[in-house]
Amino acid sequence: MLPVLLICLLPVASGKNCLLCWPELPALIDYDLQILWGTPGPPAELSQSLHSLFLENNFHEPWYLDRDHLEEEIAKFFTQVDQAIKKLRDDKPLLLEDIHMHKSLFADKLNSRSEVLMEKDLNSTVEVTECTSCKIHFLSCNDPMFCPAKKPRIYEWAVSLGIALFLAIAGGGGYFVWRRKKMKKIEEVLGKETPARDPLQEGKVSVSGE
Repeated sequence: MLPVLLICLLPVASGKNCLLCWPELPALIDYDLQILWGTPGPPAELSQSLHSLFLENNFHEPWYLDRDHLEEEIAKFFTQVDQAIKKLRDDKPLLLEDIHMHKSLFADKLNSRSEVLMEKDLNSTVEVTECTSCKIHFLSCNDPMFCPAKKPRIYEWAVSLGIALFLAIAGGGGYFVWRRKKMKKIEEVLGKETPARDPLQEGKVSVSGE
C-alpha cells in the first residue's frame, strides 16, 4: 500500500510545488485510497479532497525538498488518512473535515521541512528537487542558493578578518608613533645633558694654550 505510493520518486514534469513534480501521484493516491477504504470504493468527495492537495498550490516559494523528507511525510499523512477512515467512515461530513485538517498539517510540515533543509549546515552533498522547475540538484551547503545559512557565517568571518587587519594596522601605526615620540624625548634629554659647544670659547682656549 504505502510502498506503492512511495515509489513516485522521479520528478518529470513542471509545476508550482513539489507534489506536482510527480504526475503519477494522483493514480497512486486513488490506488491506496481504494485499499484503505475497501469495496465498493471510497466516496467521490473523499477522493477529490485528497486530489486537491496535490493540484492546488498550497506551498511556499522558493521551495526545496529532498526525497527522504517527502517519503516520510507522505507515509505519516496516509497513516492519518487510514485512522480517519476507520474512525469516521460512517460520518462523511466529519470525515472530510478531518481529512482537510490533516491536509493542512501535511502542507505545513512540508513547508517547515523545506525551510529547515535550506537553513541546515550540511557537510555532504544532498539530492533535492527545486520545486518551481521540478529539476533535481545535487547541492551542498557550499552553494549559497541552497544553504543561505552559510552566508552569515562567511560574512561574519570576513568581518572578523577585516577587524583583525584593522587592529593590526592600527597597532602597527601606534607602535611607530610611540617610537617616534620616545626617540624625540631621548634626543631632548641628551640635548639638555650635553651643553652646546661655543666655537669662540674653543678659539680662546687654543690661543691661550699656544
